[in-house]
Amino acid sequence: MKLLTAALATIVLLVLPLAPASAQSAPVIVRSLTDYPGRVTAVTEVQKAEIRKVLSELDGNTKFICTGARLEGQPLRMNTAIRLRAKLVCEYAQSLRPDLSYWYQTKVTEHRSFNGRVIVVSK
Repeated sequence: MKLLTAALATIVLLVLPLAPASAQSAPVIVRSLTDYPGRVTAVTEVQKAEIRKVLSELDGNTKFICTGARLEGQPLRMNTAIRLRAKLVCEYAQSLRPDLSYWYQTKVTEHRSFNGRVIVVSK
């Protein structure tokens, strides 16, 4: 019985085509843009260059997410400013690549180095 089961398993494996374990997917790209000077919300030239670099690295990616990071306990106006920064980054990227899907948001972080920055993710 064991021999018959082993033989059937071998035949099935030889006859059925093998499917790939996982389909090739686009690489996930994550970049933290250069910090904003002071209270500026507009996208700087340095940040525009960083966004263009990320867009040039895309390989089958269809989503572009802009996340503004802020520290916990900051006032609502800080959340509003960070969200505006993320929105402006996504709008600039969309002006260059309108074929992608865009999303912007804010998140709370514990890392002071990310406070006020926009992190872009493409997948």
